[in-house]
Amino acid sequence: MNITATLNSWTWRVYSVGIETLEASIGYTFRDKDLLQEAMTHTTYVNEHKESIISDNQRLEFLGDSIVNAVVTAKLFAQFQDDKEGSLTKKRAEIISETALSKIARHIGLGTYLNLGRGEDMDGGREKPSILADAYEALVGAVFLDSSYDTVSAVVGKHFESAFGTLEHISTTDYKSTLLEFCQAEYKCLPKILVVDEAGPEHEKEFVINVYLSGRIVGQGRGKNKKQAAQMACKEALRLLDYPL
Repeated sequence: MNITATLNSWTWRVYSVGIETLEASIGYTFRDKDLLQEAMTHTTYVNEHKESIISDNQRLEFLGDSIVNAVVTAKLFAQFQDDKEGSLTKKRAEIISETALSKIARHIGLGTYLNLGRGEDMDGGREKPSILADAYEALVGAVFLDSSYDTVSAVVGKHFESAFGTLEHISTTDYKSTLLEFCQAEYKCLPKILVVDEAGPEHEKEFVINVYLSGRIVGQGRGKNKKQAAQMACKEALRLLDYPL
């Protein structure tokens, strides 16, 4: 099948940018552009274009789900060598979630390129977490089929690090709640947790949060989002206050 003819016969959501821009954002150039097109095609689009030969992304999503799981599991296993199975499972569940995957999809701009049915498009489908997360998994499946496990592992690793930072910043403990409870019981007052700085472009912001107790700084944290930065700051505060972690 002629790829150029195929792409011309389908409605490729490029707006004023091209496929090269999407590939640059993904960090991977496809040899088979049809795979990328399929990954970006929602079932509602296919339902409205039954006469076309285009396929939706559900099969690629099924494959990509397993690939993302395998890549993240392997990275956690290698990086947290002292963690038990339960701890690793909690970390993986936090990382591989609809919220996390949809954030990555937004980070690389997948919503712009989705082929959606008219009704789904008008209903805000390009911003729906479930659609974005599914599209990301489909994209991962497409990259795997177009390359190799090692290649897709590197691509997925870069996506996660770009959106969330390194795996060390991922926490399964709610340090903020722990700090609030500890300060209330030990010091009879609550700490103040404030954003003191944010830097970088909109898609790569870094937040800095300080924890103040009785007017003095007892912790500082940085992160790709406010929640992550707050958790890091509260964890540091707990350490400084000699809370057993």
